[in-house]
Amino acid sequence: MHRTKPSRARLLVPSALAVVILSGAAAPAGAADGGGSAALDRKVASVRQQVDKIESRAAAAGPIDDLLAGLNKTLQDLLKSVGSLLPAGVTLPPIELPKLPALPDLELPDLSGLIPALPALPAVPATPAVPEVPATPQLPVIPEIPEIPEIPDLPAVP
Repeated sequence: MHRTKPSRARLLVPSALAVVILSGAAAPAGAADGGGSAALDRKVASVRQQVDKIESRAAAAGPIDDLLAGLNKTLQDLLKSVGSLLPAGVTLPPIELPKLPALPDLELPDLSGLIPALPALPAVPATPAVPEVPATPQLPVIPEIPEIPEIPDLPAVP
């Protein structure tokens, strides 16, 4: 006699294997180059971006560095925006601004003897006194408004 239902063993093995593969515990033979490695690449890129942000915040130490850091961030954001418009698999190379070399500490000469002393400020003239404000005049009494007589109703037009 033929069985009409598949055996329990035949159902459990493929479904258990599917659960293991989908949960990521095991991968089929060609999956190392597939979505798993792409997700890993995205995570690595994300961590690198975070490290770069931390380094750029720590490295900025002056107005020019702040300006370059702001410009670099603007360019990276623009690159992300343009990259999102590109088809899948097409990427743009990162834009990197050149690094400024560190300037040596310069000792400035004493210029106090070369600059003449500032002249004394002239005396400030006294401000005139503010004149008294005159009292406001008394307002005239407003006459009472008479009551308006009631308007009679108009006769209806036939």
